[in-house]
Amino acid sequence: MNLISVNKISQSVSGRMLFKEATFGVDSDSRIAITGRNGCGKSTLLTLLAGQKKAEEGEISWNRELKTAFLEQSTCYDGEDTIADFVLSGDSREISLIKMYEKLVGNEEQKLDSDKLAELMAEMEDLDCWNLESRIHSILSELGIGDVNSKMRDLAGGMLKKAVLARTLVTESNLIILDEPTNHLDISTINWLEKYLMNSGKAIVLVTHDRYFMDSVCNRIFEIEDGNFFTYEGNYSRFLELKTLRQDSLDKAESRINNILRNEAEWISRGPRARAGKDKKRKERFFQLQGQVPGKKSESDNFSVAGRRLGGKIVDIENIGKAWGSKKIINDFSYSFKKGDRVGLLGGNGSGKTTMLNIIAGRLQPDKGNIDTGVNTKIGYYDQLSKELPGSMKAIEYIKETAEVIELRDGSRLSPEQFLERFLFPKGMFYTLIENLSGGEKKKLYLLKILLSNPNFIILDEPTNDFDVQTLSILEDFLCNFAGCSLIVSHDRFFLDRTTDFLFVLDGAGGVSGYSGDVTTYYSEIESAGGNKVSSAGKIKEKKKVVKREKKGLSFKEKQEFGNIEDEIMMLEEEKKILDVKFSSPDTSAAEFGIMKQRYEQLEACIEEKYNRWEFLDAKR
Repeated sequence: MNLISVNKISQSVSGRMLFKEATFGVDSDSRIAITGRNGCGKSTLLTLLAGQKKAEEGEISWNRELKTAFLEQSTCYDGEDTIADFVLSGDSREISLIKMYEKLVGNEEQKLDSDKLAELMAEMEDLDCWNLESRIHSILSELGIGDVNSKMRDLAGGMLKKAVLARTLVTESNLIILDEPTNHLDISTINWLEKYLMNSGKAIVLVTHDRYFMDSVCNRIFEIEDGNFFTYEGNYSRFLELKTLRQDSLDKAESRINNILRNEAEWISRGPRARAGKDKKRKERFFQLQGQVPGKKSESDNFSVAGRRLGGKIVDIENIGKAWGSKKIINDFSYSFKKGDRVGLLGGNGSGKTTMLNIIAGRLQPDKGNIDTGVNTKIGYYDQLSKELPGSMKAIEYIKETAEVIELRDGSRLSPEQFLERFLFPKGMFYTLIENLSGGEKKKLYLLKILLSNPNFIILDEPTNDFDVQTLSILEDFLCNFAGCSLIVSHDRFFLDRTTDFLFVLDGAGGVSGYSGDVTTYYSEIESAGGNKVSSAGKIKEKKKVVKREKKGLSFKEKQEFGNIEDEIMMLEEEKKILDVKFSSPDTSAAEFGIMKQRYEQLEACIEEKYNRWEFLDAKR
């Protein structure tokens, strides 16, 4: 049955065309994902389909039998309402009867009116309300909403999202429209939501950056690109294959975006389940080889900043503990980070993931235990809140505050403008005041500034919430080539699979276990174990012990040398930065360039020697 017919609709914003002459239908068996860059009009299209807004051009026809449930990114609610009030705030007769029943039997202070109850139950029987009530309780239980009497104003981000999602799912409908349904949800809830939607028997139209979610749930993909509207039959894997073919036909096979598509197509075509249990490094090597265009070097290869050199000690965590009131968040946790560690942090909503990140980053003190950060460890921390950016500053000026020249790991250099382009920041926005940027563009700018600050330890707290799929692919390439350490919290399984190979798993009661492998394999093993904890996960401190060697101490002369060596390194690094700026100056002659290049190589060798000496002395202390 056809539910919605869309005929040649066009929509613009502030004179900019979002999409033009889009024509398609939504049938009762359609499960559609809409994809495209930030700001292309994905959410706008959802509001048009929901009938909340009229298209500027074209027509949309809705079937009389259509009943729509719409999950928007932002939802209004009364903070004084309980979760139960909010979830059951629909206006259908069935919902009204269930609310009356719950109120009647739940009021212990009032004498139960048996005649009224019998009359109510009879009408509920006629309208099959008991099945609906059972479904409501099942959904609340699966979403982990236990206390339905909690006030909406007291809910944190993850639980608030679950309450809004619950209201959407219990609404009587044959079409569910979802705008970023996985944002702020933990991975277990996302896995459940996938299965629920696939078995719902309802039509679905959604916008999400979660590629595994699209691949599992959807059977059609709509893409908005440069104002054009494209439709593809099949799931996300098939979309990548078909889009690559279309790009080839347009002679864009060697473009940056197409390389990303080839990489993703190869990665995801093996399927989340197929990847479980396979060797991670072998997969990544195969992924890298398949992503290269024959005879050409992909721009994503080695796309990562050079990064400050890590010392022998990075971050040592010893027996830390943290609690909020009576709730234990972390209990007796120890770990020693090593160069190249790529760690993902898992746990349910409210389990303490952000708390742990803040402790490791030095923003929050543990109640007990010690955090020992190496003197040469520089942490770049992208948090969920992100600081307020200076609105009166232009985007490019904000980036240039951090670096005038960006050196990559392969020795090549980029200007700030080129770096922004690599991350698909719109050229037309370079000289736009930050206050005029969208929320997603501000988040991207903030992330790029952190990446350019020369960190050797990157911490990311839910980096995928505000970025489109293309930007996430580039960030994944960046992190895969990053030479330092990374610690990431994300609900995006695809993102974690590509960027991590070891997991910290928080149980919400203070326990932290370790798992060597990727997220897909971890959850596959949990499913095989019937939902129990994975047997191969163990205490972190048993997984990687901090080996303490007997130290003989420094001589008086060595102590003096150790005290001065960091300042010497900083002076050499400053001279390198000055040369970096001069390299990009149009006033530099060829002769001067040759002399500077020779000095630059001398500086690099000297810095390397100083670092080696510093590590030796630091280990001996």
